[in-house]
Parts: sequence; structure tokens; C-alpha cells
Amino acid sequence: MPSATDTGLLRASKLQILKRPLLKAMEEYFSAVSKMEQTVMFPSLLRGISLDKLDDPTEADSGSKDLYEYFMQLKSIKGMVEGGLAPLEGRDPSIAVRLREQEDREKADLEGFFYYHVSNLYRILNQLTRRADAVTTKYNEIMCQINRN
Repeated sequence: MPSATDTGLLRASKLQILKRPLLKAMEEYFSAVSKMEQTVMFPSLLRGISLDKLDDPTEADSGSKDLYEYFMQLKSIKGMVEGGLAPLEGRDPSIAVRLREQEDREKADLEGFFYYHVSNLYRILNQLTRRADAVTTKYNEIMCQINRN
């Protein structure tokens, strides 16, 4: 049976393995959104234009929003990540109750929930990065068409 020190070292090494890709995913997301913000000078040109299907079929809502909505969503998420989450007091009371119930369930297996949430965060950041890149690419295509006419 491993000692407490061995277990602590094992957890620390797992955290380091997760930390690098997660930080890289966050850097790539911020970079993609910053590039999108710098490129898209006229966001209104994105209205009514759908985002072409991405390579990932798990993105179920890809066809329900236009590029303008994605543009605003990506900027909003970036601001939320940079500024932190809003306090629970201002939210719907049912959300606060559900979050507290979830916290109680997670106390039973903190390490398992940690890895679950970190892996989902990594996956979501990668999806958002692809969306920001797609909005930037599509905007550049629109601008090329306008310049040709």
C-alpha cells in the first residue's frame, strides 16, 4: 500500500500533467478570441450568417446561432473568465440551490469531480477556440467578397 507521501506525489504529478494542457488551452482560447476581436471591425456584418459545421459533430447547437451571436458569446465568455464569476446572490435562487446541492455531492469524491470538471473545461475551451477561429475565418471571407465587388 502506498504511503501518504507517495499518494501526494502521485496527485501532484497528475495535476502537473493536467495543468500544462489546460493552461495551453486557455492561452489558445484567449489568443483566438483576441485575434477575432481585432479582425472583426464590423460585427453587424456577421448577422444572419450561419457558422458552417465544424469538424466536431458533438457541437449540437452549431446551426442554431448566427456568427454575430457566436461573436458576442465568445467575447462574453472571455470577459467572464478574465473577471471571474459573478456572486451567487444576484442569480436565480434555484440556480444557487442546485449549485449548493452539487457541492454537497462533490464532497464525497473531490478528486474524481476535479478531474471530471478539468477535462470538461479543457474540451469546452478547445470547442470555443475552434468557434472563434471559424468566426474570424468567415469574417475574412465576407470582407474578401465585399472587396471584390
